[in-house]
Amino acid sequence: MADIELKPNPGPPHPVRWLAFIGWLVLPILATWLVVAATALFVLWWGVIWFGFALVYMIVYFRWSRRRYPRG
Repeated sequence: MADIELKPNPGPPHPVRWLAFIGWLVLPILATWLVVAATALFVLWWGVIWFGFALVYMIVYFRWSRRRYPRG
């Protein structure tokens, strides 16, 4: 059987990744709720708004992560 060589993970530590994932779930939901409460939007638009906030959150997180934890 082949031996697998484990390499150190160049990315953020596990707790940072866990918090980022929780933030990706919670922050867009809160932002969507605020937008919907402020504008009284119809329910069908909630998913689109959440997707937009989640996309922005992901872009910001990965840019921050790339600057903070550069590869090799």
